[in-house]
Amino acid sequence: MTEDLATGAGPRLWSANFRNYFAARTISLLGDIILPIGLIAAVLGEGYGASGVGYALAASLGPTIVLMLFGGALADHFRPKPLLVLADLVRLAAQGWLAVSLLTGSPSLPEILITQAVFGTATALFQPSISGIVPEVAPGRVHEANAALRITESCVTLGGPALAGVLLVVAGPPVVMVFVTATCLISCLLVWTLRLSGGAAAGRPRVLKDIREGWTAFASRPWLWAVICVFVVLGLTVFGPYHVLSATVLTEDRGASAYALLMSAHGAGAIAGGFLALKRMPSRPLLTGALWLALFIPQFLFIALKAPVALVAAAMFAAGVGRSYWAVMWSTSVQTQVPPEVLNRVLAYEITGSMMLVPVGRALSGPVAEAAGSAPVLLASAAVLTLGCLALVAIPAVRGLRPVSPSPAGTS
Repeated sequence: MTEDLATGAGPRLWSANFRNYFAARTISLLGDIILPIGLIAAVLGEGYGASGVGYALAASLGPTIVLMLFGGALADHFRPKPLLVLADLVRLAAQGWLAVSLLTGSPSLPEILITQAVFGTATALFQPSISGIVPEVAPGRVHEANAALRITESCVTLGGPALAGVLLVVAGPPVVMVFVTATCLISCLLVWTLRLSGGAAAGRPRVLKDIREGWTAFASRPWLWAVICVFVVLGLTVFGPYHVLSATVLTEDRGASAYALLMSAHGAGAIAGGFLALKRMPSRPLLTGALWLALFIPQFLFIALKAPVALVAAAMFAAGVGRSYWAVMWSTSVQTQVPPEVLNRVLAYEITGSMMLVPVGRALSGPVAEAAGSAPVLLASAAVLTLGCLALVAIPAVRGLRPVSPSPAGTS
């Protein structure tokens, strides 16, 4: 049984408010996808080598993970819009500084690391808020909004690296950094136009108390913390190793061009999964989403066993479908089940939990694969993901969660 939310009550999805939000989130995502590609090229071009690349990427991601909870607490106290504008301005300043440094000279490695740490800190303010306002910019249409966002995210993820490659070939890393800076500016201007309700809470923020209240809201929902517990394990053992080992094995076995085409199949599947999730909300969204997520499993087997490329492509397409469908069900459930006054803090716990062991999984996957072989590690990932999907289906709070329609948010 499903609920047809496309014809449900509530204002139309593509209002001016949602269009501006949609454009801001899309252009911001494009900048986030292009940034690491340009950053790697810039660091290598300045002669800082692979170690410099690792330090630069860690400088950007580390503060985001560490400070995400503070970003969620501040967003719930001050309301998201001013924090989003501030975050984009800080990100603009950091990347603008690096772009100017690359255009006019040769920035030192510490200078690059500082700009990326500032960027990562601002991202910790940006991420909870940009997700938390979906119910407000798409009142009564949260499911449709998340499906549309997932489709576009898949398209940007598919096309962003190609755009970055063209910019690098035609103009070089400095112009890539100028482009990233421009995405921050455009996102900031679009966010400024959003009409959001409410103002800052009374009094000064009590960040630690607000974080504890966010934890209470998070921990009081068994379906929520149970899923995150599963994804902490999957981040370490499945999603962390996935990109490293799939890229390594497929490139070594099939060549770089074949790997690019296979990843395109994955991206096309993600777009298809977003469309499949668009019109109907299942009566048990997380149960249905977990069953679709199981489509992510076969690709590990086919890659490890060096199956014919057509089978690998089909499996990677299915993996994109399954992960995208799960993402829509999950985002919609969180944004509609959690009260608006604590949503940003809960989202901060959700993002932090989902991300925190992914870098560890990436770092460990290479040494473990060298010691045990890539195929056993990929097969182990498939086994763990199978157990993870079974766990999601078996947990009563997850299996039994029913959708709710969010109350239309007011605007001002």
